[in-house]
Amino acid sequence: MIKKLQQLKSKKGFTLVELIVVIAIIGVLAAILVPTMMGFVTNANVTSANSTAASLETQIENILTEFDTAGYGMKLSNTSTAVLGIAITNADSNWNLSLDGAANFKSKSGMTWSDTGNTAVVVTATQNKIDATTPLQLMGISLRALFPELKSGYIKAYIKAGNVEYLYYTADQETAVSSMEAKYNSGVLASASATANINFETKVCTWDEQTAGIASEGVVVGTAPALALGKVS
Repeated sequence: MIKKLQQLKSKKGFTLVELIVVIAIIGVLAAILVPTMMGFVTNANVTSANSTAASLETQIENILTEFDTAGYGMKLSNTSTAVLGIAITNADSNWNLSLDGAANFKSKSGMTWSDTGNTAVVVTATQNKIDATTPLQLMGISLRALFPELKSGYIKAYIKAGNVEYLYYTADQETAVSSMEAKYNSGVLASASATANINFETKVCTWDEQTAGIASEGVVVGTAPALALGKVS
């Protein structure tokens, strides 16, 4: 028993100075590693958003091809353009679609683009393809089924002659990203301009001037084609 007490007494703990040194070292390491880890997370989020944007672009083009085969696709001329906007609301996961340029699509008996109200539709979880009465509604139902993991966010696709020229997607908000709207609207369906802060031919964008895929509002945005950080000339 006495030996055990002597052994316990002989054991020493950390001194206050040693504890302070250890805490200081941990603080320095945290200051170095935390920003690095945050950068990794940001890059991963941008990569994921770009991947989703690319998949959306592919699937929208596939649907447009199906529509063309069915007789109510887009008029295939260089002057046929349209802008598709999709807001996915977090509260109910509804897909709210709007289309500017419906007149540039062909119509068919029973599936017309020009009917009143056809340029804006809401797609819910209970709707199936058989329920579709307009091409835009069918597109929404098809996309919702293809991307069940998307519960909120915003998608904007710029379409020309039946192909998706450019597309952006964000999961960070359910409305249009104003800085991307300004950049895309300036150059997407016309020649790219320096005032747009974006160049689709060279695939660069000023973004927030720090990180590719981060809009000036601070939200993560995926693009197809993916736009790198760069100065627009």
